[in-house]
Amino acid sequence: MIVIIFLTFLFPLNSTDLLFDMYSINNWVFLEEIDNKKIYQANCAINNDKYIKIEKEIFKKEDIILDVIESVSSYDSVLSNKNIKTKLLFNKGDTSVVLQTITNAIPFTRDREYIFKMYRHNKNRIDWFLVNDSSVMLEDFENEDSHKLSFGAGSWEIKKKDDKKILIYRMYLDDEVNLPLMFIQKIRINQTIDIFNDILTFSQGE
Repeated sequence: MIVIIFLTFLFPLNSTDLLFDMYSINNWVFLEEIDNKKIYQANCAINNDKYIKIEKEIFKKEDIILDVIESVSSYDSVLSNKNIKTKLLFNKGDTSVVLQTITNAIPFTRDREYIFKMYRHNKNRIDWFLVNDSSVMLEDFENEDSHKLSFGAGSWEIKKKDDKKILIYRMYLDDEVNLPLMFIQKIRINQTIDIFNDILTFSQGE
């Protein structure tokens, strides 16, 4: 944590730093269990905010679930929240660049829009991070009426624990909303649970 804070003063941080930070955390705080899903949060060392982590035992083959997570071109069918629209911009090998827009994400705010890069970190882990809005090559895809987000990341991972397969989702997204953290964090957790459920539900039909 001290190293991250020190580097913040030397170099501008980007969304990839979030992945390193969230995987360095050992003291996740358990919040509650919902439908056999364990919900955690932890302090972000990069700014005064919090990460979210969800864990649940799974019984499907790893490849089926990870394939659904990677199938961003099908996200409009996978995700139950129809206020989220997804567009695949580029794809090469196991790496995708994706535009996502969320309407009515938070009451009394503009639509949120961001571009993220998703890739396989290893055979059991998929990472994503927001692409900084200074990327000139992506300007043609952006909507001037939406508020652009530029700081966020997440990671899907399947691990073995006590002979069980556990799907783990870690994430953080800076909504850039001037509201109390307690209020915003509750919305974030609910939205993250919905996405987690959607991935598992769609996987059941595969």
